Amino acid sequence: MDTAVKLNVDAPPMEERAFQQISGHRALDFLATLRDRHRVPVECLREPADLDRWLALAGFDLAVGSRPRDMRDAHDLREAINAVTRAVLAGAEPPAAALAALNRWAGEPPLAPQLGRGLDRRWSGARPVHAALAVIAREAVELLAGPERALIRECAAAPDCSRLYVDRSRGRRRRWCQMETCGSRAKMAAYRQRRSS
Repeated sequence: MDTAVKLNVDAPPMEERAFQQISGHRALDFLATLRDRHRVPVECLREPADLDRWLALAGFDLAVGSRPRDMRDAHDLREAINAVTRAVLAGAEPPAAALAALNRWAGEPPLAPQLGRGLDRRWSGARPVHAALAVIAREAVELLAGPERALIRECAAAPDCSRLYVDRSRGRRRRWCQMETCGSRAKMAAYRQRRSS
């Protein structure tokens, strides 16, 4: 699958927000590692250490680090999930190549939970980073095939924010990916507009 994306090479350093788990679903948080999709995309998974850090924050404690090949795999999977999810949001048929890529990833051997001596959970797999990506793919399939598919939203701050999230709020009225950032900015902009009128 061709995942060539025009990137903003003059972008400011990566924002930590791209690594926050605020979407309500790990697969949707994974999509946020490419910011500003509606403008000039900013890649936040620029090197293997970035992928390692994201995986650790997402709950995957892996004994080995990512390699350049894992980066290409992560980008390919992320863009397949994005294409399928955004098609679902638009009420359109998912692109065949993206759907095939997501299904192929979901069929890969996932990480297996193992119990450590201290009764802590560890993750094991022949290719741990590859297997962690397979877990994310399976979770994306479960989300898109399940009842929470109807709860997927895009932040109301779009095009300034392209984050998708699961709206589990009471009444399903959540508008922003995060009130502290996008919601506050939107409310401040509306306030300024009212004052200037």
